[in-house]
Amino acid sequence: MEINSKIKVIEGPSKGRYPHSNSVLIGKSLIIDTGAGDVLKDLKVEWVINSHWHEDHIALNKIGKRVAAHVLDAEAIESYEEFKERYGMGDLVNLFINFEFGSVDRTFEDGEEFEFEGLTIEVLHTPGHSAGHCCFIINEKIIFLADIDLTSFPWYGCRDCHVGDFVRSIEKVKRIVQERDISTAIPSHGDVVFGKENIVRKLDEYLRVIYERDKKIRELISAGEDPVGKGVIYRRIPEPKDIFLNFEKIMVEKHLTTFQSESSLP
Repeated sequence: MEINSKIKVIEGPSKGRYPHSNSVLIGKSLIIDTGAGDVLKDLKVEWVINSHWHEDHIALNKIGKRVAAHVLDAEAIESYEEFKERYGMGDLVNLFINFEFGSVDRTFEDGEEFEFEGLTIEVLHTPGHSAGHCCFIINEKIIFLADIDLTSFPWYGCRDCHVGDFVRSIEKVKRIVQERDISTAIPSHGDVVFGKENIVRKLDEYLRVIYERDKKIRELISAGEDPVGKGVIYRRIPEPKDIFLNFEKIMVEKHLTTFQSESSLP
């Protein structure tokens, strides 16, 4: 999908459904994330910018001569050992690896700006989904949301995830969309969203999922039940079940250690 003559959304299979993601090509020199699958394999660019370290966003980083990422996520893009540590499941993490680890040539932080082919790309550090997760504002009116993806499934199942940061990041993005009158939102998974009001509405719906999960977790605990495996996160635990039950356990624990009540954050 062409957003304009210099900005193209390259959809992964099934609109970027995991284990793929959507990528954004800026002219012929830059791509944001490389998880769109075989459609990228013959592409060559000067720069890859990664929104974060997860496998469905870095799978084809080798198409870029150089790679840039947030300083907090760079090590997990470069190192199997760090990647494994953040997943917290030992060498079972090999189930998710179908790519080669490579070097990060440049790191960045919140608020930095890049110029590519006459377009400005501004970094928004939006932690929660990962420690260094970032969104990017492109040419002032377009936002790449990465894995604040406006689906019905916010995910924070790795060790470097933080549900409180996730909530604050969603609120940050919503505020910026409103203040800057941003009219196009490109998520890593799913459809492009047009119109400021539609973007804000979908961000609110996405945020509501997190609060609804928290309410259900506390209701189950009050009833003397273990919330893990009760459909709070995964309606049906996928295979391999041990791995996804571990993700659910981590996510439930993050609620219990982050939220002070059903309606407030620290």
